[in-house]
Amino acid sequence: MALSKIQAESMNLADTYAFSGTVTGTPDTSDMKLLLNTTISSQIAEFDISSTYVNSSYDTYYLDATLLPASDARLGYLRVFVGGTIQTGTKYSYNNLNTDTGQRVFDSGTSIIRLSYNSTGSASGEGFTISGHFQNINNTAKPFCFSGFSNTVQTDAAHVGNIILGGFNPADRSDVVNGIRLLFSAGDIASGTVKLYGLRA
Repeated sequence: MALSKIQAESMNLADTYAFSGTVTGTPDTSDMKLLLNTTISSQIAEFDISSTYVNSSYDTYYLDATLLPASDARLGYLRVFVGGTIQTGTKYSYNNLNTDTGQRVFDSGTSIIRLSYNSTGSASGEGFTISGHFQNINNTAKPFCFSGFSNTVQTDAAHVGNIILGGFNPADRSDVVNGIRLLFSAGDIASGTVKLYGLRA
């Protein structure tokens, strides 16, 4: 079948082009940027992520961390900083669900967000891994919140899954978060890895 003149000419077009002038437009800002990637190789009381990483650049952050306690039967905890000061008062609420049994533990007006339903072991291969989102970091109309999942390996090497929901109480919605602290219910963090990502709107 004979090609039309237009078809024949289109097949002969060059596949490289040169442009002149200024290209304008809005860059894609809906990305996920790795802000922090660190390894905890020596024993510490807690791990802090400072305002160098948690600030007004993003309103939503994603955390990916694995922590091993220095001693057995510890719970994972989370607190945040406001104005450079760690918040230990009764301004948090949390709801933690054990995905294996359907049991849950919850509290409001408490000093921490609980990251694991069951306590974790300190032997090699035990500890817990957590991933989740921090939202409303700079939003003064809605309270800061954290939503995530954790995988806990207990002292008997049994695996437990958790769904974690927590954050500030509504009365503290105007507080702007500028730091994160990871810790255990007692004792030190023996080792771990922590990654933090910023998510643009």
